[in-house]
Amino acid sequence: MVVVGNISLGGSGKTPVVNMLVKWLQAEGYQPAILTRGYKSDLGDEYQLLAKGETSEQVGDEANMLSETNTCPLAVGADRVAAGQALLQQFPWVNVLVCDDGLQHYALQRDVEVIVKRDHALGNRWCLPAGPLREPLERLSACDLLIDRDADTLQEYMRSCWNLAQPEMTRPLADFAGHQVYALAGIGFPDLFFQGLRDAGLEVEAMAFADHHEFIADDLPPDDGVPLLVTHKDAVKLRRFERRDVWVVVLELELPNDLQYRFLRLVESAFHG
Repeated sequence: MVVVGNISLGGSGKTPVVNMLVKWLQAEGYQPAILTRGYKSDLGDEYQLLAKGETSEQVGDEANMLSETNTCPLAVGADRVAAGQALLQQFPWVNVLVCDDGLQHYALQRDVEVIVKRDHALGNRWCLPAGPLREPLERLSACDLLIDRDADTLQEYMRSCWNLAQPEMTRPLADFAGHQVYALAGIGFPDLFFQGLRDAGLEVEAMAFADHHEFIADDLPPDDGVPLLVTHKDAVKLRRFERRDVWVVVLELELPNDLQYRFLRLVESAFHG
């Protein structure tokens, strides 16, 4: 079990890291699957299994995004032990489980711990309820691998997008440079998304919402010919509005080679001795 988590309430950017780790494992010949709680899901005490890009209205935005961006199986449930066992029973060829946001779920037996850190999410550096930390800062030094999203060696790119109504239709983000766009985000730190678009030369009219916001029609800007750019996490909840002007911005994460090497050696040591 590879557990990926953070010590703050949210906004550290774990999900793109999970996607990257899964791709690294697949490139090395492993058969990974993803395990996630499914924040704000409607599953209650139940769990649900997804595969081959399936989505479900019950599992929540992050779980659907993980399923869409990965071809591997996905188990969603608050009881991640039970969900993981069910996944392995249905997909016995899986040989590595990657748990998204399972650091404080100590019922999980973990072989490799990866902590994702972002300074924005640490706030005043105090633990709950006085601050946003789930565990004290000292916890950062106790993991197997720390990924600092603010490090100079870690690069994020927003260079392309795809149309929500016609996913096969893609275009460079640079096509929108110098033009007015609407930008909508219901994520941990929406200003980071908006600033990334501005850095790419777009003239942004920003609409920020709380993390995991459930959108209604009145939340959307007018359908007046001005493109609406969104994150993938938000896109999975906007499909039902059937608008053709929505473009999903692709976030590309590039981690340094030494982190990739260290992660794969940790997995090799944990699973092969």
